[in-house]
Amino acid sequence: MNLFEKYIHSKWTSLKKINGWKHYEVKNVYVEKKKCELFSVCDKNILVIVSIDEINNSKKWSSGWK
Repeated sequence: MNLFEKYIHSKWTSLKKINGWKHYEVKNVYVEKKKCELFSVCDKNILVIVSIDEINNSKKWSSGWK
């Protein structure tokens, strides 16, 4: 299993609203770029791409929906 596969479909809460929303789910993982594509669970048209390092930064993101 790839180290980054654990992120697929994982759920995250942004500590600051992004495009008006806080709750996101990982849609894709770009292993070579070490980035995740997330969508807002409240508006699936809103997509954001963040680095693996950023999503693991507890000052920006929290695992699960809070």
